[in-house]
Amino acid sequence: MYSQENAKIYVIKKLEFQEINRWYAAYIKKAIKKAEDEGASLIILELDTPGGLLSSALSIKNYIIESDIPVVAHINKNALSAGALISLSCASIYMSDGSIIGAATPVYMKGNTIEKASEKEISAMRAAMRSSAERSKKNVRIAEAMVDETIILSKRDDGIDSDDKTLLTLSVEEALKVNIADGKANSIIDIIKLRNLSENSTIINFEEEKYDYILRFLINPAVLSALISIGIIGAYIELKTPGFGIGGVISIIAFSTFFFAQVFVGESGFLAPAIFFLGLVLLAIEIFVIPGFGITGILGILGIVAGIFMSFGINNIAQATSVIFFSLIADIILIVILARFVLKSKGFKNIVALETDTAGYHSSVSYDNLLGREGITDTFFRPSGNIIINDKKYDAITEGEFINKGVKIKVILVEGNKIVIKEVK
Repeated sequence: MYSQENAKIYVIKKLEFQEINRWYAAYIKKAIKKAEDEGASLIILELDTPGGLLSSALSIKNYIIESDIPVVAHINKNALSAGALISLSCASIYMSDGSIIGAATPVYMKGNTIEKASEKEISAMRAAMRSSAERSKKNVRIAEAMVDETIILSKRDDGIDSDDKTLLTLSVEEALKVNIADGKANSIIDIIKLRNLSENSTIINFEEEKYDYILRFLINPAVLSALISIGIIGAYIELKTPGFGIGGVISIIAFSTFFFAQVFVGESGFLAPAIFFLGLVLLAIEIFVIPGFGITGILGILGIVAGIFMSFGINNIAQATSVIFFSLIADIILIVILARFVLKSKGFKNIVALETDTAGYHSSVSYDNLLGREGITDTFFRPSGNIIINDKKYDAITEGEFINKGVKIKVILVEGNKIVIKEVK
């Protein structure tokens, strides 16, 4: 406790029943940084959470411990699971009437049922709770009982009774009794009084801004998975059509949005998008410059995958795997549909023909006389390029397959200004 006239108190306002996730970890990090920059004397973290990701809770724990400013928790109304760990990481814990803290064992949703995490994760959570309680001089045994239901407590030895089947969850009075909470506070003013701070202290509230709402939406795993899927589908469409068109634009927008969200929430900084971009460059060189498929293409694909994985941060590999897995499943399904029903449809071919026409051809020119003629490729086809027939150069496309430079081909279809070829085996 200390007394300070005109102290500057920074309050990170509670978000109703907020899940502990990567967005929230970044939100807390930003708030603590802003409080430090503005010279705050105390940070009050209001909590109302059912829990969430252990990796995100550990990140928040580290932000609190590393803060140059004391951080105290105001539990209003729930600090369950990961929320209990965050609370114990703070210098002090204050609870409002009707609040609870505890039930901190890691669990997963499997279908419609809840299953406990592996023994390794439970052990890690128990150690994190123990170390946090030791640091803040709280009841270590009570903290561990919130994670491990096999710890039996007695009123005589521990101040509270518990069996070996139920995780420990404490009310306000119970938390005060067993040295988990430091006081009861129903408002910020109550905390100021409990800490012997001046009532004239300046209170600054940190709340969500429009930017945070957007980032919260984008960082949702389902949205991230959808952005990856859209980016891959856009790239696939771009490869299947001549020139640069809507597929490439869609792919660029999708992946740019994905990395925008990841950079501002993740722990990888700009290294992840840089590696992803390098992978794209290598893959483009393999497709458009180097014949065949070799080490450059393999390195390109590895760079793309590594960039996406790294964007989640080292502590979120499980989430990264899940997001990428579901996006790839969706892409496989969509690519099959596109290949079988869309790209071969007459409507799509007309669009391709129109795009080709706007690239420098005129409807008055007819290439019907080229139908059935043979020539050679003058460029690599991925799947568009140039051919030479009777010493004249023409733009053409394949039906989707890639063809190397200098290969004998045959014109199999002419539609307006569109020339479709295939390799002569």
